[in-house]
Amino acid sequence: MTSIRWKAALVVFGFLCASASNSRAQAPPNKDADTAAIKQTVAAFADAWNSHDAHAVAMRYVEDGDFSSVKGEPSHGRKELEAHYVTIFSTFLKNAHTTDTVRSIRFLAPDIASVDCDWLVTEPNAPGGVLRKGLLTWIVTKHDGQWMITIYHESAF
Repeated sequence: MTSIRWKAALVVFGFLCASASNSRAQAPPNKDADTAAIKQTVAAFADAWNSHDAHAVAMRYVEDGDFSSVKGEPSHGRKELEAHYVTIFSTFLKNAHTTDTVRSIRFLAPDIASVDCDWLVTEPNAPGGVLRKGLLTWIVTKHDGQWMITIYHESAF
C-alpha cells in the first residue's frame, strides 16, 4: 500500500510541476504590448458604448461572441448583440455613460486572456447619478493582431 501511495504522490507531483511550467509558458511573447492592446480594446469599447453606437459596440466582439446581462439575459453573435445594444441605447440607457477600468488581465494562452473591469454606469436621473456598478468579466481573444471580446459577463453590486 505504501508503494502505491508513493507512486501516486510522484504522479501528482509530476503533474503539478508540468502544470506550473506550462502556465508560465502561457504568457504571450510581448506581454506588455498585449496588455496595453487589451486595455485599448476596453477603452475603445467604452468609447463606442458612450457614443451609443450599437454597431461599433457589436464590432468589438468576435462574430460569434456572447454577452450576458446582470439579469442573465444572453445575446449571441453580432446580429443579436447589435440588436441588444440598439434596444438599451434607445430606452433606459439612452442618457447613460460607462466608465470601465481594467482591474486585472490574466493570460490563459498567448492569444486568450481573462479581463476583469470595474464598471460604473452613470445616468443623470439615477439616485446619486449612479445607475449601476459592478464587475465586468471578459474573455478576449486575439484575431489578426486585434484583441476582441469573445465572452462578456456583467455583475452588478
